[in-house]
Amino acid sequence: MHKRSWHNGMWETSRWNQREIDYQWPSPSLPLISIRIGGAHTGRKKVAIGLIAVGDIAIGLISAGGVAFGLISIGAVAISWLLSLGAVAVTHYLAGGAVAVSGWLSVGAVAIGHWAAGAVAIGEAALGAVAIGQTAVGVVGIGESAYAIVAIGQHGIGLIPLLGDFFNWIKGLFS
Repeated sequence: MHKRSWHNGMWETSRWNQREIDYQWPSPSLPLISIRIGGAHTGRKKVAIGLIAVGDIAIGLISAGGVAFGLISIGAVAISWLLSLGAVAVTHYLAGGAVAVSGWLSVGAVAIGHWAAGAVAIGEAALGAVAIGQTAVGVVGIGESAYAIVAIGQHGIGLIPLLGDFFNWIKGLFS
């Protein structure tokens, strides 16, 4: 059974155990708010484009969806300019997610950015279980300045110090 109806500017299609929503306000030709979801059941992805966009694929200033592009994005794959949150988050300023990549601050399981915090953190300043950066703090720290249990770098402190300073100190003991 297939039913398609119009409610206050919204097309709604209902099928057995499936629902599609296509809402574009104030009109489909100029959507400020666009909500287009439910295309996964038909095999076609719904693309929402508007200032606020929610959809299988969302493009807008504020976007949310499976794949989201915008100024602020939330989704499985979120790509934005200001803030991205998602499984894979890529942005210029702030990223948070399982894999977070940014030009400024990243927080996630794998975080890559100028400042990075996560299980694996790569950045100029990195904080994580494995931290790689100019300044690295973590269980394993690799960098010019490393502060970790296993510290690898030129300067720093560690229970297992593999540091240039440490080797120079040992060499000085025998000179």
